[in-house]
Amino acid sequence: MVMMPQPLTSAIRSVKTENSHVVYLSPQGPLLTAAKCRELATIEHLIFVCGHYEGIDERVLQSDIDEEISIGDYVLTNGCLAAIVLVDTVIRFIPGVLGHEQAASEDSFEKGILDCPHYTRPEVFEGQKVPEVLLSGDHQKIAKWRHEKAWEKTKLVRPDLIY
Repeated sequence: MVMMPQPLTSAIRSVKTENSHVVYLSPQGPLLTAAKCRELATIEHLIFVCGHYEGIDERVLQSDIDEEISIGDYVLTNGCLAAIVLVDTVIRFIPGVLGHEQAASEDSFEKGILDCPHYTRPEVFEGQKVPEVLLSGDHQKIAKWRHEKAWEKTKLVRPDLIY
């Protein structure tokens, strides 16, 4: 089953403005990245098109879609879940959405590697302690520890991220 062109183009064009950017969620698009999310967060009006089963008529892709994006190397029965993922990843880069302005830039993938481990209270939980360096108050040593731990995690589980 392929979505027919006329109802889909009518729907897109009914909400499209000159500031719109139309994204089709498709397993055939380039993979979604943090950099792409940061770019999309700057666009005034996004329209997400979600195909079902076999997708949408190719003529709609040619006439009304600005960009295809894939959230991974797998196929869903529809693009709705992919759109939810895209919305959630994009809004993180809109100023004021997260708790503090630097939050998104400190997460995994922002510096090309994964994030470091995080801890909270209590200092000891089920016999496991928060690393002493994090309790030291020495911001330089804490930053160094976080960077080292992020590299260790990346090498272990995502060596493909290391060039």
